Amino acid sequence: MVEPTATYRHTEKGQQGFTLFEVMVAVLLLAMVSSMIYSILNVSIKFSEKGEKRIIRIEREQGLLGLLQRQITCGVYDSQTKMVAVAAEDTVLKVTTRAPLLYSQAGTVLAVYRYDPDSGSLYYLEKRDFYNSDYKEDYIPDYESMKILVEKCAPLAFVYEEDSSAVQVIYDGKEYEFTPWCQTELRAMGATPDDI
Repeated sequence: MVEPTATYRHTEKGQQGFTLFEVMVAVLLLAMVSSMIYSILNVSIKFSEKGEKRIIRIEREQGLLGLLQRQITCGVYDSQTKMVAVAAEDTVLKVTTRAPLLYSQAGTVLAVYRYDPDSGSLYYLEKRDFYNSDYKEDYIPDYESMKILVEKCAPLAFVYEEDSSAVQVIYDGKEYEFTPWCQTELRAMGATPDDI
């Protein structure tokens, strides 16, 4: 008769598997790790959303200021009045420019910006017939005839200084100054608008 070489260990019935306490501790640890991972991911998602909103706001601001700069610097010099064709008063800016936004093939247009502080919207209008006598300094178009350029726009104001021919744009408390190229060229030659 051959004796078995492997030993067979007999265990008691209560000693098999994991105890209830061990399972509860494992589940508790798993829940803690899961909640830590969730909180870290949640914070990073919120941070990412805030960053995206800030980037969009900065892009909108730079786009608007870039458009204003382009249109103001391409302002037209009116040889009859011997001034740059710009008028600004608080929330309205009118500039006759060679850099149209809507009618790119038109050449020279009258661009009108109008900020509505109540709705926080910036309206825009472009007139191809800039030479029309109806568009004098007191011409302010209705909001209905204009297109919304920016909704939920930061506070915006315009100031035009005839002495320096510079347009000051006050956007969200920050001041930006843009000078038409024709004025810059006159100053570079040492001339004033009265000399022409």
